[in-house]
Amino acid sequence: MGGAPWGVPLGRKDATTASQDLATLRLPNPDSNLAELIGNFSVQGLSEYDMIVLS
Repeated sequence: MGGAPWGVPLGRKDATTASQDLATLRLPNPDSNLAELIGNFSVQGLSEYDMIVLS
C-alpha cells in the first residue's frame, strides 16, 4: 500500500499560474441583485441557465 512504484505527475493541468486577487474579483457580491448576477455570469461566458445550475 505504498503507492505506485513509478513517478506520477501531480498538480493542476488547467492553469500555470494562480491569483487569489483575480479570483476574488470574479466572484459575485453576496448582495448582488438578479441583474448583477446575470451580468457577472455573462461576462464569464455563462448563461442564466448555467447560473441557476451552479447555484
